[in-house]
Amino acid sequence: HLRHTGIEFLQFAFKWMNCLLLREFRLSCVMRLWDTYLSEGDGGFEDFHVYVCASFLVHFSSELQQMGFDELFQFMQNMPTHDWGDREIEILLSSAFVLSTLFGDSEAHLNVVRQSA
Repeated sequence: HLRHTGIEFLQFAFKWMNCLLLREFRLSCVMRLWDTYLSEGDGGFEDFHVYVCASFLVHFSSELQQMGFDELFQFMQNMPTHDWGDREIEILLSSAFVLSTLFGDSEAHLNVVRQSA
């Protein structure tokens, strides 16, 4: 639907990736997210964060699919998460963990080429 309406991932995901969702959640929620990233070890911020972002989109999927370009663009820039707490973050992290478990070992996993140290 995003592609069909003309929304490019770069238009919203750039902020999500560079700010690590800091602007989308209250600080207590961000601390919970980042604590999980740290506990994931190597790749928590690089890899698991991608699954959290994907879960974020999945969470709002039914709403997003009903929107046109203008409404969708505005929604993606100002996600309605101001009232989120621990419960919502736990659901988001659980969904991200499921996605990482399902797709983490796929051949095209995040299209990342790891270099040997």
